[in-house]
Amino acid sequence: MRIITIILTELASDKIKSEEKLQRLINSNGDLDQNIIDIKNQLREIVLIDQMINKWTNYTSEVKQP
Repeated sequence: MRIITIILTELASDKIKSEEKLQRLINSNGDLDQNIIDIKNQLREIVLIDQMINKWTNYTSEVKQP
């Protein structure tokens, strides 16, 4: 069952990295139109990872139950 923890840890790490990238985008002074596109894409990535974490938690809670 160690794989369950490894996957969850990797997903959490990916989410933190994506959130850090989002912060950098928010604080950047580049082209406004490009920043908006990049921020929306990064938000999409964060939401996807969050959904993956929730789905993984649901799947693995079913596996843990007898």
